[in-house]
Amino acid sequence: MGLDRVCEAGGEGSGEGNPERVHKSEPAGRGPTLDDNLQTISAKCLSFALARTGGGEENPAVMPKRIVLLVVPPVDELDLVGPVEVFGTANRLLGGGRMPYAVEVVTTARDRRVDGEHGLSLLAHRHYHDVDGRPDSVLVICGVGARMLRDRALFGWLRRLTTTTRRLGSVCVGGFLLAGAGILDGRRATVHWRYAREFADRYPRVAVDPRPTWVQDGNIYTSAGISAGIDLALAWVEEDFGTAAALKVARELVLFLRRPGGQDQVSVSLEAQALHTKSMRELQVWMLEHLDRRLSVDALADRVAMSTRNFARVFAQEFGITPGGYLLQLRVEAARRLLEQTDKGLTQVAIACGFRSVDVMRRAFLRALGTTPLRYRRHFQTPAATSRMRAAALRGPLVAAGREIATAARIATTSNRRLKPSVVAI
Repeated sequence: MGLDRVCEAGGEGSGEGNPERVHKSEPAGRGPTLDDNLQTISAKCLSFALARTGGGEENPAVMPKRIVLLVVPPVDELDLVGPVEVFGTANRLLGGGRMPYAVEVVTTARDRRVDGEHGLSLLAHRHYHDVDGRPDSVLVICGVGARMLRDRALFGWLRRLTTTTRRLGSVCVGGFLLAGAGILDGRRATVHWRYAREFADRYPRVAVDPRPTWVQDGNIYTSAGISAGIDLALAWVEEDFGTAAALKVARELVLFLRRPGGQDQVSVSLEAQALHTKSMRELQVWMLEHLDRRLSVDALADRVAMSTRNFARVFAQEFGITPGGYLLQLRVEAARRLLEQTDKGLTQVAIACGFRSVDVMRRAFLRALGTTPLRYRRHFQTPAATSRMRAAALRGPLVAAGREIATAARIATTSNRRLKPSVVAI
């Protein structure tokens, strides 16, 4: 059975069908076949996935919001599929028999085929020239190569959207197309961190911020790409239906955390795992395990047997930040874990993470995240955090980062040892 026929026959109502229909192929000569090197998912199949509904709350006031995803192929598949899955899940969980979103995939390709960077291909609903009416929101998605595109017709179409749509956004390097159309002039914007410098050099009129996962400036949204496209789509769900609805969708998608737009693209802990100096890797793990102590620069320098001056220089080279600034970032990250995953009081969290008081922690959160610890907890605390747990279990989130990084450090050290002796100059 071909994919088009599977999608048409794949079940009614909740969308649950016979698995054999999807997984069994038809004998040769009976119906359409797939090219060995190309997997094509038809627009009917995509529409079917988006149309599934489930047992959500009934909201008669909800009218379908038309979301148009403009795709300039080839694309990284997750940039497209991630947002589609968010809106499709919202349809299933929040609709109550209705569809909160009507999603259309359109493309610049004349044959409507959207090739993926990793072998998956999709068939869009229509060419973007054939889009009629006024979409509520438009999300621009393109691949790395398409960031060099100079298409006057496409740019004119995008410029017209700024005055007719409620929201215009981009995923990853899709921001290059918005900037090429002049839409981002004088606005704050972001792209994937790997392309931020090129973005700033090519478009000096854009206020490029490489740190956030996504940025809103008026009705224009830009995001860092890959998983950040999911974050932006969730932010739109929150705008449309509230925080509870967005969290419900995030939980259904088994997302660890629905990240706010202001969160850095790269985790402090993950970024530092790339260190090349063994002594600094070990110091990082030790700092994470002793955040509740008073960690002065002198104490840290003694830990790695360096003079204070040499330690400050080497640390800045490895981390790109002062020891004090890095320690503050680690403490904020550890506090976030406790606020998300436990019901400890603010004073307990502050002491456990090495802040002298709740007020000091509050000021650190405002500088780093633009919000207070209490507001952060209200927004991101998981349901399990409020359940009754043993004291030993509550300590888990605080040391989780340390354990993860310790494992990464051991793996890196073992790999280096197999390749050549590790030499650290002090």
